[in-house]
Amino acid sequence: MKPEETFRNPIQIGMVTDDLEGTLKTFQEILGIGPFNVVEFPPEGAQTPMMRYYGQDAPFTAKFCFFNLGNIEFEVIQPLTGKTIWRTFLDEKGPGLHHIKFSIPEHDPVREYFKSKNVKISQSGASVGKNLGKVWEYYDLEDTLGFSIETMNEIIR
Repeated sequence: MKPEETFRNPIQIGMVTDDLEGTLKTFQEILGIGPFNVVEFPPEGAQTPMMRYYGQDAPFTAKFCFFNLGNIEFEVIQPLTGKTIWRTFLDEKGPGLHHIKFSIPEHDPVREYFKSKNVKISQSGASVGKNLGKVWEYYDLEDTLGFSIETMNEIIR
């Protein structure tokens, strides 16, 4: 894995908030962006996907909104229940930009790379919906960069 290639083209910027509807209203009023589609995770009636927090099983619920800003997806997250890096971020720093996401072929080379840099996986989970079969992982770079890096695999095995 070559980091200068892997982390060249982000696919998403994410933020966290305690007030998703209020945040989206501000996006619409100030930036003219909207309307929005809010979804809850995990989806009602769906089998509970894998969810982990620093290597331990950690079910959670949250509200999400995804929308496009040009060629990049913007994600707004409101954690509801459970132990998550989003709740920790909100409790320690308040609402704001939280992560940059990259699409990667597969996780193993990225995990090994970050392990060599002493960077831990803070949270991970199985995707649902259009990304069913994919896994997302967050790497804890908040103390060094001020935000996390999220990765999602392209290859489904």
